[in-house]
Amino acid sequence: MPLITVAGRATQSHPAERGTVHVVVGSAGEDRVDVMARCEQTHRLLVGQAKDLVAEGAATWWGADQVVAFPYDEWVKPSAHKDQVKVRRFRADAAIHVKFADFAALSAWVASATVEPGVSLRSIDWTLTEARRDRVVAEVRSQAALDAVTRAQAYADALGLGAVALVALYEDGLRPHVVPGGAPGPGVAMRAAGASEGGGGFELRPDDIDVTAVVTADFEAAAGA
Repeated sequence: MPLITVAGRATQSHPAERGTVHVVVGSAGEDRVDVMARCEQTHRLLVGQAKDLVAEGAATWWGADQVVAFPYDEWVKPSAHKDQVKVRRFRADAAIHVKFADFAALSAWVASATVEPGVSLRSIDWTLTEARRDRVVAEVRSQAALDAVTRAQAYADALGLGAVALVALYEDGLRPHVVPGGAPGPGVAMRAAGASEGGGGFELRPDDIDVTAVVTADFEAAAGA
């Protein structure tokens, strides 16, 4: 029987439902104790705010999973007429992550947190809720499989062949001896562009979340009547 190989693809776009803010509190100086104290003080302040945001329902989760502290040497020139000298300095960094359901509260917290000494905004990740994500992933997988069937049957009809029957179906990246198409996980990709940022309160408008499923499939087609 003739063999027809096709790709099936489906995409759904949904508005972002969660925004996770990643900030880092950093401090540096020549006095190790002072560096650590300043970093801890600002970190404690932001953690307290994160806890309050979760308690109020504006955020659904917060985490603080990384602390880095280390000495380093810096060459400085005391004056224009003196040679550089090596100075031992110290640095401390601590990360904080807050997942928001209320995007207005997210914007307000970004504006207030980033004016604190040593605070840097690393990124904002936009996602769907886990429940919606799982439902959408299941839907696009089904739609991608149906798209493959439709494509294969269209080719069979054009060639005067009969009904097609599935022989094998592969998620993207799982077909033997074929380089994957670039999705971060087998068969399903999720993409959301970064938000635009402006002054005076950070008017944030994240792009929709694109959820895409890709499969390839082999079909046998009955010989034409």
